[in-house]
Amino acid sequence: MPHAHARQQTGRVSALVAVALAAVLAITGCSPTGAETAAKTSTDGVVIEHAHGETVIPAKPKRIVALSWMTPDVVAALGVNPVGVEKVWGADDSGFQPWFKDFVTKEYGDTPEIIPYAEEGPNYEAIKALKPDLILGLYSGITDIEYKRLTEIAPTVPYIEGPWNPSTWENMTRTIGKAMWEDEKAEELISETEGMVSSLAAAHPEFKGKSFVWGLTLDEGGTDLGVYLKYDGRVRITEALGFTSTTAMDGFLKSAEGDNWYTGVSLEKLYDVQADLFAAWGSTAADGTSTVENKIVSRWEPIAANSYVIYGDDAEASAISAPTVLSLKYILPKYVDDLAAALQGKPTITGK
Repeated sequence: MPHAHARQQTGRVSALVAVALAAVLAITGCSPTGAETAAKTSTDGVVIEHAHGETVIPAKPKRIVALSWMTPDVVAALGVNPVGVEKVWGADDSGFQPWFKDFVTKEYGDTPEIIPYAEEGPNYEAIKALKPDLILGLYSGITDIEYKRLTEIAPTVPYIEGPWNPSTWENMTRTIGKAMWEDEKAEELISETEGMVSSLAAAHPEFKGKSFVWGLTLDEGGTDLGVYLKYDGRVRITEALGFTSTTAMDGFLKSAEGDNWYTGVSLEKLYDVQADLFAAWGSTAADGTSTVENKIVSRWEPIAANSYVIYGDDAEASAISAPTVLSLKYILPKYVDDLAAALQGKPTITGK
């Protein structure tokens, strides 16, 4: 199924693995429950409960290693430039996602060290060399064994409920805020970002009630169109802008396997899926073009009406796929403009 939130994102390759194997990646792995982090304070410091146990953070951290997706954005926005990050999907030639690079360069005057890729699990030696006092990897697949090794370096907060499941961007912000002893600032960021979303929605009343499907471009010879479920980050943010998920969503949910946040629709049944708009991502502009020109897809309601938005640009695709308080500022103004144009029969396909 579409979109693999693999430890080292490689865009389309990871997505196709997920399509074929119903594997992992976010939001977005967004779980149906979206349960809030169990966090508390004690005389020993902040305590955060997670899938591998609980982590005590005895003092406000100053040197934070932020692993995988989303986490670096939140750490930086909460007032700390991470000492180390991994290169993830959507990074430019510098090794950083553009919105993250712009923010830390402006706020801190420098970018973090990029942790070299390790074939098997985290790069423990490189992480240890950074002398962190906290390791965060909420949008990751950190195993129990990897977690134990990381805790030998510094207190570590892995995923809260399950691998590659960051919950909602709001909950993730709160969790990291708690870990950084910055609860109040986390709430301020959430309120600010939600205000931006509400303002954009209010500026586009034509979105209200329009139905949509969020999906993935077809790979060559594909017979299923990948689609995301209602608890995926892309779907959530589009609904927050005023759109309504397709009436076929109940069917999508029934066909999904386990806790997956995606499923597939056979092209033979695509015409039964009502939608005013189709949004998707792919690796290239050619992927988008070949999808909308497919003899079956081209006659589907939103495609025939030229009401679609397809991001083949890695930065754009990753920004909307794993929304954060930083990536939403980067992508939402364009996304909203693209949605508005699509409803007027002016489609968007980006990418090389």
